[in-house]
Amino acid sequence: MLLPCEDNLLRNLTLDRPSLRVGRYDNLPRDIETALVDILEKEIDLQRRLDILKRDLEVRYDYSTLAAYRSVDKYNDGRIDTFNLGSFLRSTGHYATERELLSIVRRVDTDGDARLSYSEYSEFLRSTNPPVRAVLEENERVQRAASAERYRRSLLASSYSSPLKASSSPRASHSAGRSRAFATPARYTSPVRASFRECSPARCSPVRCSPVRCSPVREPACPVHRHSPTRRPILHLHEEDELVRSLRENVNLEREIESSKTSLALKSDFNLQDAFKIFDQDFRGNVSIADLRDGLSAIGVYPTSEEVELFVTRYDTNGDRRLSFNEFSDAFTALDTYYSHMVNRRASNHRHPLYRRDDCFLSDTQVEFRNVWRVHFKAETAAESIRQRLQRQPCFNVYEAFNSCDLNDDGAVSTDELKRLIQSRGFYVSDKEAAQVVEKFDKSKTGRISYSEVSLKTKNFLVRWRPVVISM
Repeated sequence: MLLPCEDNLLRNLTLDRPSLRVGRYDNLPRDIETALVDILEKEIDLQRRLDILKRDLEVRYDYSTLAAYRSVDKYNDGRIDTFNLGSFLRSTGHYATERELLSIVRRVDTDGDARLSYSEYSEFLRSTNPPVRAVLEENERVQRAASAERYRRSLLASSYSSPLKASSSPRASHSAGRSRAFATPARYTSPVRASFRECSPARCSPVRCSPVRCSPVREPACPVHRHSPTRRPILHLHEEDELVRSLRENVNLEREIESSKTSLALKSDFNLQDAFKIFDQDFRGNVSIADLRDGLSAIGVYPTSEEVELFVTRYDTNGDRRLSFNEFSDAFTALDTYYSHMVNRRASNHRHPLYRRDDCFLSDTQVEFRNVWRVHFKAETAAESIRQRLQRQPCFNVYEAFNSCDLNDDGAVSTDELKRLIQSRGFYVSDKEAAQVVEKFDKSKTGRISYSEVSLKTKNFLVRWRPVVISM
């Protein structure tokens, strides 16, 4: 902080000077102390202004550190130096000198290699006092909910007043309004799906309803019989809200997994071949659950049997309870094509392990590799807790939940449909985050979720995961 960064001559002269002993109650010369105070005041003022700018960036929903890094790293080589930083500044209208560019890089650079990695860049852009995102999201959700409520009320008012029909008598309208006061459309209808009139037990048989009586007129929904235009049942509003909240939690878990994969991809010595050899000691081309537990114990990660089962069920696409090389690679390849291509292009290090199985990687890569495993286990355990919480809902049904997500009734859930459903409750979700959730359930790699994939995944988890009851 005190020595110049670009003038090596002055820096070396200062470092080569002998140190003089200063007593406890002695002071430095007046001009030196004044210069020190001036430097500290300017540093504080700079940090204050930087923190204000960082907070202004963080409150924007279209901002992400990864997109900011890729906008500067225009050559996609995984680093930021003075060359591409100068090109980025010139494209925005600022022409910085070489000394200014070097000062910026050295201020952000923490490992001293004169290059900025993604971790260094993201750490620099993180504010010291970030805003409470929960408060911002709650305010946005309230505003969206109020807007949806006004839109529903306008639709309801237009459905009861037709310009082609004469208005009824005051007594009849008063009676109709009194009967409608017991069930409002905001209580049973979804913000992203048009509500349809539903039958009452007195008019319709509980076994089969006539399509003539169940006409698609916008009226308050009945909590007993529910019909969509294609006669496919959907969830009630309360259960649909719980489903959206669970999807939002899954989005957060997938974001954490993607972040750990990205951090591991930035390690230049990490490759998928050596990572797979840690567990495939017999060179069979696949690893079993026992191989995973043995390899994880060898590198210092000790998961439970349930956590390993959840991990294998997540990435096992053919159902043989073994992970091939491609299935294993999916667990450590980021969804972003930039980082996935970076990892897939790397060859083996051909480094024989001396003491531990992960000696094929450097020490910092070993730490990051173990961290990815721990994030996987934590995310899968949390996802299973979310599934069990949904199954404990008395009125929750997997088929109705799938129909609630399938907004256009084509038999599959796409990324756009999932995004629209989550954003209808006031939660902002990017296309990448919605694609991560779709990719988690999409075993056939078609980019869409079918009902068979959802039902099979839920069935497998409910059979293999049973809570342990300890009797006292």
